Amino acid sequence: MNINAIKESFINVSGNIYDSEFINLANVEHNQIHLDDRTLFLDEAEKSVLNKDKIENYDNTIYVYRYKDAYGIICDLPIEEYNNGNVRCHELVLSDTIQGMLSNLHGYNCEVAPVLLAHKKSIDYQKIINSGKYTKRFEFKDLDMYVFCGDAADEIIKQFSDVKNLYVADGHHRLYTTSLCGFKSSVLSCVVSFDYLNIMPIHRIIPDVKENEFNKAKEFICRRFDVLPGETPLCKGRIRINYRNESFVVKLIELNSDAFWNNDVYRLNTQIISQAFRIFNTDRLSYASDSELKGEDYSLSQNDVLIETYPVDKDEFIESIDKKCIMPPKSTWFTPKFPSFLVFKKYQ
Repeated sequence: MNINAIKESFINVSGNIYDSEFINLANVEHNQIHLDDRTLFLDEAEKSVLNKDKIENYDNTIYVYRYKDAYGIICDLPIEEYNNGNVRCHELVLSDTIQGMLSNLHGYNCEVAPVLLAHKKSIDYQKIINSGKYTKRFEFKDLDMYVFCGDAADEIIKQFSDVKNLYVADGHHRLYTTSLCGFKSSVLSCVVSFDYLNIMPIHRIIPDVKENEFNKAKEFICRRFDVLPGETPLCKGRIRINYRNESFVVKLIELNSDAFWNNDVYRLNTQIISQAFRIFNTDRLSYASDSELKGEDYSLSQNDVLIETYPVDKDEFIESIDKKCIMPPKSTWFTPKFPSFLVFKKYQ
């Protein structure tokens, strides 16, 4: 596997840590953040605050980090590794999303949210840190960053020479977009061992379901499926349906087929969402990770149907991808994800 040091990069040294989903692209001019009228989802006051975050420039750099007891690196991935199949994917991409991303690439000059790529090899990052070959160390909340430049970065890169494949945990659209882009040949990447990653479930919410509609769906489910009490623990093949004050667990029908057909999300989509609730356009659904659902700020409306799922096992995830199976969208949620707006990679 070929990975590269980041030719021209910046690290946000303000001490502010932003959510991994915050922002993917930004502009840097004269070694300062310069968000302008192209950034539509932020108002002028918000952009003014962000533009005051201080950044430092580092060239030919690999960043080693420790974040919530997980170790990994921030590097540059040549898109050729994705094009030739060495970076393995598990989700389809959406054309509308790709079109928007392609357009945005022209309006900015820095990536600020790395794609998340996993590998099987165990690497002793603490040993790399203990070598003391880093140029500088930064301490943030729950996160330590070590800047390795030049020859020290090359030594880290060599440890990936025998890694045959990387697995996309997050960033399918950004990788595919770069593969279509004529002026951008690499992707800012967070590369981490499966040892340090957890796969969390992504739950489904069907909004605004009337009581009579829910009762019809429940009647169908009770006729066709094994239904268990709501407090029954979830495991592979079981989902929990919650509506108002009602909760019950449904055992999905196991199919006499391969791992793809018996993927929980695929079975949920085909057996429950489409057949029981008669929803054939998943655009109607909304999604919540386990941490979001348990967060203080998250709440459901009275007529929302919440469908809780069980996470995909790591071995099942790897086996499915190695067999070139494509999982349904929103099948996995990997944690921990590296923060956004912390490392900036200049690409034009």
